[in-house]
Amino acid sequence: MRQHIIYVRRSYKEATAADLSDEQQEAACRALLPPGAAVRVISDSGGHQSGFSAARDGYQALLAAVAAGEAAAIAVYDLSRLARNARLMLDLQHQLERQQVPLLVANLPGARFDGATGRYLYGQLCLAAQLQRDLDSERMTGIQRRLFEDGRHRGHDPFGYRSARDAQGRLIHPRQLVVVPEEAAVVRTVWTGLRELSLVELATWLNEQGIQRRTKLPWTAEATKDIWRRGLFYAGRVVLHRGLDDRPGTHEPIITSTEYRETVAAVAARRRLGAKPKPFRSYLLRGLLRCSCGRRMRGEARVQRGGERRYYRCPGPCSARLLPADPAEEAVLAAVSKGVLPASVVDAARDELRRRLGTPTDRAERDRRQELEARLERLRRQHEWGDLTDSDYRAKRAAVATEMAGLPDGNKVVLFDRNRRVMTSLAQNVAAATPQQRAELARLLIDRAVATDGAVAIEWSGPARPFFETGWWVCPQGDSNP
Repeated sequence: MRQHIIYVRRSYKEATAADLSDEQQEAACRALLPPGAAVRVISDSGGHQSGFSAARDGYQALLAAVAAGEAAAIAVYDLSRLARNARLMLDLQHQLERQQVPLLVANLPGARFDGATGRYLYGQLCLAAQLQRDLDSERMTGIQRRLFEDGRHRGHDPFGYRSARDAQGRLIHPRQLVVVPEEAAVVRTVWTGLRELSLVELATWLNEQGIQRRTKLPWTAEATKDIWRRGLFYAGRVVLHRGLDDRPGTHEPIITSTEYRETVAAVAARRRLGAKPKPFRSYLLRGLLRCSCGRRMRGEARVQRGGERRYYRCPGPCSARLLPADPAEEAVLAAVSKGVLPASVVDAARDELRRRLGTPTDRAERDRRQELEARLERLRRQHEWGDLTDSDYRAKRAAVATEMAGLPDGNKVVLFDRNRRVMTSLAQNVAAATPQQRAELARLLIDRAVATDGAVAIEWSGPARPFFETGWWVCPQGDSNP
């Protein structure tokens, strides 16, 4: 059933700022709808719901309802509630026209946007909404830049400080931070403890000592890491763009520059140095391995202390554990290496090849080979007579040799015998192959593999099925939590 959709959006603002509430927007929109109409309210309020971005749950639900033909009409308080981005607004208008869904705007009662004049008005209002957003963004960027250049902090009060207020409780302008003594003591404790303890160990110790956070929540590694990241700030400096620029701040430092350098040096000394893992990793069973729930498992890696561990993970909600990639792939390669073509099959294939070679060969290929051999002989004579320089002779001879290599091998039985080792045993070839070659071999021989309780079951492809054993190959589960 088609419904009239009311869309409500309220951007983040301070509690004291004037703004239309959700209830006011909804009431104004309901006044535009016919009595007794089926209504669905979609809201994007709470948090920072920027109209410049389409990454809003409510806005995406609105688009989905329009695309599915579920919307009889769209009602909003004003166009800027939908978006403050001209591109998004024009795309939405195009979709509404295709679905023949009218757009009702409470502060523009009776306005239509489906004719030439209506489209022009709609476009101008979209540009005005984006202009307002761009002006606000530039103004805020300028304010933040001036605060930084003046050595003042931007954002919420960091742990250890609070914003100074006058006797009436109003923020002092320009903004000034003052130290909170009890929180400053915790900051010094954290910075001293990081010289000996890791972030996790320090968080555990703080909880054991009963030291409170501002939020009254237990200490975590992320909480202690946040204090670690703000080291320069606690040393009396303000930072821009995560350290790309910093300068002396107007706030009182909690730790000294010497304490800051000593802690940084102690943490750096505990870090293990080693080669960084390669950004691109090879997963032998990519696209082949499935979870017992039926979903295709994905490869992922976890990097820790200069090393990495590869896993296969089910993306679904099932309770399957991470499957370590190395033992699983080794089990599959071991099963592939056991594959042996019976000698009788190889001999029968050789006899069939000899029988086919007994038939007349393709005359064109034979004539072309004879022409190339004659050309090599002529090039040799010209070089002996001095008609060709050494470099010209080598270049032309290489060109002829390349063309001859592309022709079918005249003695295919010799070539067959030369590669008999490849057909009768795969073990040596698997051991010598590159990761990419092993992955290609797995895709040729395996239809799919299923992981269940630390074991992998292989379903061989049709041509390979007669020569490989079918069963479960157990791989050690290992530690799934590195």
